[in-house]
Amino acid sequence: MYYIHQTPNSAGNYGNPMGEPFDGCLALPDELLPAYIQANGFVTIAVQDDTVTSVEKNEAAWEAWNAAQPPVDLDALRAAKQEQNKKALADWLAVHPLTWTDGKVYGVTEQDQTEMAINLAQYQLAAAAGQPAVLEWHTQKKSCHTFTREEYTALSLAIAAYVYPYRRYLEAVKEAIYEAQSKEELDAIEIDYGGVGGAAYRACRHRRAGVHGH
Repeated sequence: MYYIHQTPNSAGNYGNPMGEPFDGCLALPDELLPAYIQANGFVTIAVQDDTVTSVEKNEAAWEAWNAAQPPVDLDALRAAKQEQNKKALADWLAVHPLTWTDGKVYGVTEQDQTEMAINLAQYQLAAAAGQPAVLEWHTQKKSCHTFTREEYTALSLAIAAYVYPYRRYLEAVKEAIYEAQSKEELDAIEIDYGGVGGAAYRACRHRRAGVHGH
């Protein structure tokens, strides 16, 4: 159960629904909440015994309020959504490392991949200069141990292959974000790295196809 004010404000809005009752409130049953939220509180209601029994969008109040709002900065909203997308990928990779063929667990974040590439480049420079060179890397949260060049290359390639589907999903979501033509379209874009390779990726591809159809 949620709770709203008994009377709307001057704009015709009953305000945000609250989780706890307060003085002068009306009870809003859970089943009516979606319609209330969709109308942003601009509703016409029926009440019985201090409980809302029906909710209908007040189109006139909604349109008047919406017309008075400042224009949406869609570019800023897209940029913010893409930052959310990138952070979601980083957070996912940080807690989903790779268990390699040696049975050990290796980090797969962008920082891990960058540091591995730098390590390999420095090793190659030292070897080319005829200087003693040791190729090292570490398992997750452990100290470094030595690798042969072949082992190190194989691990790097395994990490790249592991991350690749997530990078593809990042780019698919990014494209959907920058093709969105309204705040509503942006809000409808879900970011779900847990579903990569399955329903989440297909849904993103389907949504992009829908955007192209505009």
